[in-house]
Amino acid sequence: MKYRDIQSAHELSVLNSFGSYLSEQGQLLIVVDRPDPPDAIVKINNESCWVEITDAFQSSDWARSLTSYVADDKAYQPYQSRLICEPDNEACEKVREVILKKYDKNSMNSLLNQYGQGVLLVGAYTPLTSLEEIIELAGESILFELASRSSVFKSIYLYRNSSEGHVFAKLL
Repeated sequence: MKYRDIQSAHELSVLNSFGSYLSEQGQLLIVVDRPDPPDAIVKINNESCWVEITDAFQSSDWARSLTSYVADDKAYQPYQSRLICEPDNEACEKVREVILKKYDKNSMNSLLNQYGQGVLLVGAYTPLTSLEEIIELAGESILFELASRSSVFKSIYLYRNSSEGHVFAKLL
């Protein structure tokens, strides 16, 4: 399978899991289109919205190893293990970086102008730190930094893989 197809399948899987999560909250998510960008145009409780999906890996080396292993069109790049001294701080910083990077992208501001505020889903691939710990340790500081930026996203959720698909925790 080519990398692009893997990425699309991953995004669809996250969207399906997010729909299940919202259903548990008494909300209905319907995927209307997948234009890229954004990753999806959806309706949540009959209200149109857009969704952007991104991932925060503990290290870029780990991300390359995972994606190159499954993609037919990429040479496999094995993970070069390293010492992780402060896993909680490192995880929080990676999630913070990924979120701020999305806010600073011109294309996200264009989507805000075209569709209104979106929903950001951030995969926290930080195996030593839970979603709840990231929110507890860094949530307030991330939200403080976002307060000075345009309000591109009305909601931000962190997610991680689980045996049932994905689990979510709301940051914003």
